[in-house]
Amino acid sequence: MASHHMKLLVSFLVLLVLLLFSSFNVNSSSTSPSEEAHALLNWKDSLHGQATSALSSWVLPPSHVNSSHHCRDWFGISCKAGKVVDINLSNTSLAGTLQSFPFSNLPNLNGLNLSFNSLYGAIPVQITELSKLNYIDFYANNFSGSIPQEIGKLRSLAELYLYQNNLTGPIPRSLGNLTNLKYLYFYQNQLSGSIPSEIGNLKSLVELSLCTNHLSGLIPSSFGTLQNLTLLSLYDNKLSGSIPSEIGNLKSLTELSLYTNHLSGSIPSSFGSLQNLTLLYLYENELSGSIPSEIGNLKSLTELSLYTNHLSGSIPYSFGSLQNLTILYLYENELSGSIPSEIGNLKSLT
Repeated sequence: MASHHMKLLVSFLVLLVLLLFSSFNVNSSSTSPSEEAHALLNWKDSLHGQATSALSSWVLPPSHVNSSHHCRDWFGISCKAGKVVDINLSNTSLAGTLQSFPFSNLPNLNGLNLSFNSLYGAIPVQITELSKLNYIDFYANNFSGSIPQEIGKLRSLAELYLYQNNLTGPIPRSLGNLTNLKYLYFYQNQLSGSIPSEIGNLKSLVELSLCTNHLSGLIPSSFGTLQNLTLLSLYDNKLSGSIPSEIGNLKSLTELSLYTNHLSGSIPSSFGSLQNLTLLYLYENELSGSIPSEIGNLKSLTELSLYTNHLSGSIPYSFGSLQNLTILYLYENELSGSIPSEIGNLKSLT
């Protein structure tokens, strides 16, 4: 009898847990279309400039209309089953902040594009309440302050564009948690500090652009694990130390721009493995030593710029095999010896 009662008790507890879990899931995304619409209208009211005319279609329907149609015809708003799933207000002359943006009222939002506007102020921590976000595009605004550390909670994020703003402070280490991220663009801000080694955890990353900031310290050797990376752009920062030889592992890389930094040491011979590389820009650094002959293996290379360094030794005759090369800049170095006659094979050179 005691065993029977125990089984009943266990069954009851399991059922209770399932009911609570189900209730939690329902409540976590249970905002009504009406609540979402009113919350967006509150944010609209906080904006100024030409935002009012751009969002003139943002009006509530008559009370007798089905509640699932609140935002159906709103400019820049995409809905599914009455719920807002995408907001695209790019280049609509929005001016204001995100302090009144209804983060907690849009649990089904997949995409948020507010690029090319005049939005300013901080990026609120509350953005992490949008747990289903697949992409964020805040490019070309006037956002300031630091990137929230909590942004690492947005595990569904595949695209993150915060470039051309006035963001300061370090790049959050929590970005290393965003293992679905493919595109990470932070360029033309005022970010400082070192590049987190945790970026090397982002195995899905295809394009990484951190150029034109105030980043310092070393290029993380962990970047060598980013096997899907096609673009690595770190130029116009204050990076120092040697270029990690592990960069040579990035077989998918087509563009590598490390120019205008304080990089020293030699050019890694491992670069000869980057068979898909079309652009290699290492100019305006403090690189020394000879130019690796392995650069001659890069048959896809169209532009090679190594000027204004401390490179010495001779120009490799292997350069004569770079048949697609259109630009070759080696000036302001300490190169010696004769110019290889093989350079005459470069019929595409302009």
